[in-house]
Amino acid sequence: MSALITTELVALDADLGQDKDAVVRRLAGLVAASGRATGADDLHADAMAREAKAATGLPGGIAIPHCRSAAVTQASLAFARLDAKVDFGAPDGPADLAFLIAAPEHGDADHLTLLTALARALVRPEFVASLRAAGSAEEVVGLVQDVVSPPEAPAAPAPQATGASGGE
Repeated sequence: MSALITTELVALDADLGQDKDAVVRRLAGLVAASGRATGADDLHADAMAREAKAATGLPGGIAIPHCRSAAVTQASLAFARLDAKVDFGAPDGPADLAFLIAAPEHGDADHLTLLTALARALVRPEFVASLRAAGSAEEVVGLVQDVVSPPEAPAAPAPQATGASGGE
């Protein structure tokens, strides 16, 4: 499976617009430009339809707009560290960190698994601080991949040989 987030899907210290509609549009554009969606407009429309059901702003300056969309050809996670904070409906104010989870239309379990893993990481102050301090898109990709794609479990150790040396 290819990476959910790549450097093409990261925008650092970016002014993506004055409101959540503009930010989601620009993040959808990153997903489409990277070849992971058939069109930014359809992905944007699906994400905003989901946004209309319930705000995706979380406490601490974080937003996670997300959707399943027929436009998405590959599950993707776009990220922006916003230069100007934008209101996503969080009770404590606007967000400076925004993720767009874009899942294929029939990706229910994957979409929820990704959302859960990301939400768990975002309650850890050290993870959020590391996103705010990241100096490059590569650094953001590494940080995020570590939480949404944990390393595979190590292979079971080989059984120890128990044979006796021929003299007993």
